[in-house]
Amino acid sequence: MTTFENDVAVVTGAAGGIGVGICRALLDAGARVALADVDADGLDRAVEELGDARAVPFVVDLGDDEQTAGLPERVRDHFGGLDVLVNNAGIRQVTEIADLTPSEWRRTLDINLVAPFVLIRAVLPGMVEQGRGKIVNIASLAGLTAVRGRAAYGAAKAGLIMLTRSVAIEFGSRGIWCNAVAPGVVETPMTSSFFQDPAVTESLVQVTPVGRWGRPKDIAAPVIFLAGRASDFINGVTVPADGGWTAGYHAVGV
Repeated sequence: MTTFENDVAVVTGAAGGIGVGICRALLDAGARVALADVDADGLDRAVEELGDARAVPFVVDLGDDEQTAGLPERVRDHFGGLDVLVNNAGIRQVTEIADLTPSEWRRTLDINLVAPFVLIRAVLPGMVEQGRGKIVNIASLAGLTAVRGRAAYGAAKAGLIMLTRSVAIEFGSRGIWCNAVAPGVVETPMTSSFFQDPAVTESLVQVTPVGRWGRPKDIAAPVIFLAGRASDFINGVTVPADGGWTAGYHAVGV
């Protein structure tokens, strides 16, 4: 028996490594999937990689409120419904506060926090009308604990965690579940060069109790759980998928 029974899921940031991993897991669990991203070529590559006719690309600029708000209707027009929203898209720059410009701050919040709000607001009426809907926001360990050079990113992800709770409080009684997954450091094609530095990889192992960094499938697994029916008594929570990083200080020799 499949988890989603042909339900329709939309995943933003679907052209990236984590996005593709989430889409693949949703397809494997029986969902039809709308892949949303601003990168048209990246979407084409993702659809080709997934190799499944149930994966359909939707080009959208999440920095544009009108395009963002219109995405759920486009998905419903194509698939005939919309059951799951995964807010995965995000941007990040590593800049310390003194060097961070107001425009960089606003852009980070626009994509990482405002766009999920706009999308959630747009999907809610249809989900409430059909009596059920699952929303999973991809937060970050940077939204749970401060990380040097990521003030804007961390503030946006912390805000996303609070938005997650707020949606659950306001709409849980109307058939809406809203939860979040907070990834730790994840290796993707885009970040693979980061892991070529032995000093970096040694540091990651030291601060992560499970002794390794994450991969897209490590994030996709809790997304599938939270988007499926097995989690129907869980609402408004944030699940750290970080190998234990945020559980406490794990580094040895101190």
